[in-house]
Amino acid sequence: MIHSLTLHGCTPEPLMNYLKAVGVFRLVSEQCDPAARLNWVNGTATLHSILDREALITFFLEQYRPTPILAPWNGGSGFYGGGSAPVTAISEATTSRLSLFRTTISAVQQIVPKSKPKDTDKQSLLAACRAVLPDDVVVWLDTCFVLGEDGPRYFPLLGTGGNDGRLDFTNNFMQRLEEIIAFAAGDSVPEKSYSLLSSSVFADELVSLQDSAVGQFSPGSIGGANAVQGKFEAGSQVNPWDYVLMLEGTLLFAGAVARRMGQATSLKAVFPFSVDSIAVGYGSAIAGEETQEGSRAELWLPLWDNAATYAEIRLLFAEGRAQLGRRQARNALEFALAANLLGVSRGISSFSRYGFLKRNGLAFLAAPLGRIAVQSKPEARLLEDPELRDWLERFRRATSDKERTPQRYQSALRRIDRAIFEFAGSSSLAADQAPTLVRILESLGAAEQTLSSGLRFAKDKGLRPLQRLPLDWIDQADDGSCEFRLAASLAAIRGAGKQAVQPLRAYLEEVDMKGQWASWSPGSCSCVWSQRDLAANLAAVFQRRQLEAFRSDVAAAGVPIESPVPAQLADVLEFLHGRTDDQKIVALLWALIGLNWSAWKPSTVRGPRAKVSDGVPMEFGLPRLLVHPVHLCQEAESWQWNPDVPATTPDSAVFHELSSGRKNAVNDAVTSAARRLKSSGHLIIGYRNRLASGKALQIQSRFSAERLLAAMLFPLSKSDLTRIANSVLFHSKTTSAQSVSQE
Repeated sequence: MIHSLTLHGCTPEPLMNYLKAVGVFRLVSEQCDPAARLNWVNGTATLHSILDREALITFFLEQYRPTPILAPWNGGSGFYGGGSAPVTAISEATTSRLSLFRTTISAVQQIVPKSKPKDTDKQSLLAACRAVLPDDVVVWLDTCFVLGEDGPRYFPLLGTGGNDGRLDFTNNFMQRLEEIIAFAAGDSVPEKSYSLLSSSVFADELVSLQDSAVGQFSPGSIGGANAVQGKFEAGSQVNPWDYVLMLEGTLLFAGAVARRMGQATSLKAVFPFSVDSIAVGYGSAIAGEETQEGSRAELWLPLWDNAATYAEIRLLFAEGRAQLGRRQARNALEFALAANLLGVSRGISSFSRYGFLKRNGLAFLAAPLGRIAVQSKPEARLLEDPELRDWLERFRRATSDKERTPQRYQSALRRIDRAIFEFAGSSSLAADQAPTLVRILESLGAAEQTLSSGLRFAKDKGLRPLQRLPLDWIDQADDGSCEFRLAASLAAIRGAGKQAVQPLRAYLEEVDMKGQWASWSPGSCSCVWSQRDLAANLAAVFQRRQLEAFRSDVAAAGVPIESPVPAQLADVLEFLHGRTDDQKIVALLWALIGLNWSAWKPSTVRGPRAKVSDGVPMEFGLPRLLVHPVHLCQEAESWQWNPDVPATTPDSAVFHELSSGRKNAVNDAVTSAARRLKSSGHLIIGYRNRLASGKALQIQSRFSAERLLAAMLFPLSKSDLTRIANSVLFHSKTTSAQSVSQE
């Protein structure tokens, strides 16, 4: 009969409880019931086996055979004088349950030196242990360290090879064993062992605990200041069964260390589910926790809903797989994205995230940092792009020295990390992932703008401009806002005249554009973007493009602002009226200039067009028809686009008026525009304006000349230009024309 036992004492947090769960599972499967299965239900481990509650307790009290967990390379292991009592006690034990332990201790005593080995001699002792000790013990060795050409590498889960500072985990393990099982053959189990085991596994009994070191595995049990009422400071306490079962559980992390070592570029990534720390996704995160002094690594522990056998779970841990694209995840951010792309072993429902962080003076603690669900998010493919991954990796390396890197670069990277982790942690059931993707774009744009203001740092660190990102960002990150559409229309503005006028990017940052490839070009004359507001910068870009067009062979084409993604007239009017979030436009613009616009292909209409709620202002409409040639003709009762008719002639004088800074700049610009349009046969709509079309027009505008000039930079479609024409130009075949002639 199969019994399903809910192990209430075995939960994903703290780390000790998780390891205890897999420790119970491993020991039951290896020593009692090979068909046992385990799964996680509502945050608690559930064991399915032939053992009922009492049988499980009896197994551990009377039959459990402890694994020989030793670390003779450590000074506190008990093999070098101090702390030798636990080793002696097991060596002299007569119970058959400790026979392998006694044999292993005897073998170790034959190879250890007379005194604690120095660091230079430790590698040879580690190699000797692997060569001499029984195969059952080698599994423990594989969990502690892996030997490479450059020396031993230690698993952060077990500190620096089975110890954390002066605390030796293995010596502590042997001490706890003496408290819970009988060492002499025929002796009864220690009196409190039953209640301690019941409390440990099922959390159904209250027991008193003695002071005992617990290490990094249970931060809430280490004591310290304010840890208990009535006293200033409390001692560290631990249930001995908790400690024993926890260390038994660590052996599940061995098995594939050597196979994965060749694939890793990080010292920590050679162990299952262990990656570099990224200080993001938890409230106490600080930049120092991404350094070796502040963090050893992160450990992402899998939780699974469907009951699985130990063989299946051992294979899962042996692979330790978190795939992002064609490579394994290297840090916490990539691991979270892998969970979004199902780049982990199937069957895992979520991960419990731990960071080995410096939290208690100089000690490292396994701090729980939350859970991440394994869910399918196709949008995460955007962040799998090799160009973006390479750029982020270079940026991360460039800012790795937290002491010397200027704060603005570190802040820019942290903002990217927060935005990406927010996306990875959001529910896949959300109707729209666009808002979180927009925040990622805004953070990327802010970082690119920061780098462009410090070209010396960027060039010294080998940081290239952000570029050639997939155009899928346009469809998947579009949050339906006019700010997104406006930023996209600007970012896609192309160059003209054999690059005499470059793509818009060259006017934002000092780069040299060769096709869609951008490289830093300090001192570039085209770059006019500064710390001014959006309107001032767009006006400056418009003027610079006008100047460069005038100097080149494209002067007759006016100001080149052709874009494969034209803005919508309604959005431009929102900008003109000051109803847009200009900071959002700036952040998105700086990110979207990094898209691979050369790969753009015409597609279906991107969502519904925004309705024009305001009329087209005369002071905007008239100059806008003179930015570049517009082919208009009168058909029926409206103006229509017709490429076969003569176009309007662009007039730079109109825009010089807007940029003059004079008090009546808007009125003068509109007057110049009206005269230019009249000369090409286009009169202003309305009786009074039509009669005065050759004279000064008294325009009282609510818009500043600077914002009007900035609005000229937004590319518009032919249909929107036709709509402007029908709003500001007189049509000779309308009824109004008849009434005018009668007057």
